[in-house]
Amino acid sequence: MNSQSSSKNVLIIKSSPALEASVSNEITDFLVEQLKGKNQSYQFTIRDLAKTPAPIYDNQIMQAFFSPQDQLTEQQIKVAAPSLEYIEELKAADIIVFASPMHNFGITTLLKSYIDQICRMGLTFQYTEDGPEGFIKDKKALIITSAGGDFQQASEKHKDFQTPYLKHVLNFIGIEDIEVVPVQGVGFGEEAAKQAKSKAKQDLTRMAEQVL
Repeated sequence: MNSQSSSKNVLIIKSSPALEASVSNEITDFLVEQLKGKNQSYQFTIRDLAKTPAPIYDNQIMQAFFSPQDQLTEQQIKVAAPSLEYIEELKAADIIVFASPMHNFGITTLLKSYIDQICRMGLTFQYTEDGPEGFIKDKKALIITSAGGDFQQASEKHKDFQTPYLKHVLNFIGIEDIEVVPVQGVGFGEEAAKQAKSKAKQDLTRMAEQVL
């Protein structure tokens, strides 16, 4: 992580098809404003997957990923280009923020397609005799999860396939410093949504001051 006096690169990955109506986007935008208000320099890269979706992992992309990289055809170079761009953004970032709404108990299709582009053997991880080793190290990740239900309750946690999956993927590519800020129960009415957003904003205000 950069020193307090230097600029920090913040990569924000939005993954809600709801765009301006998205709760996860609203809370993430709040975080950006908190960071902009600090006596610290931040450079923001915002990748909104609803506006520019990651390519769906298909046979053409698979062949490009697993062929010798110095022997790719022009078409293979073209289809693999988004993946390389995403990976370079990850490498350049000090802080990576995932704005992730829950869809059917997991992540959105938009985010899954992005993850399929960044998990690349030889580029972001490798397998060794001791198991997988991630290459995207010395980063801080923040996952902002939104959901209509409240999966923070002990009786409901086992239904949340979003948070554990995202944490595992990040660990897999080398990111170990992970914070999670839930914005859940927003489907339980206007007051419940208001309270969930307020709690998340309080947590992010504290993190912006003390952690980020």
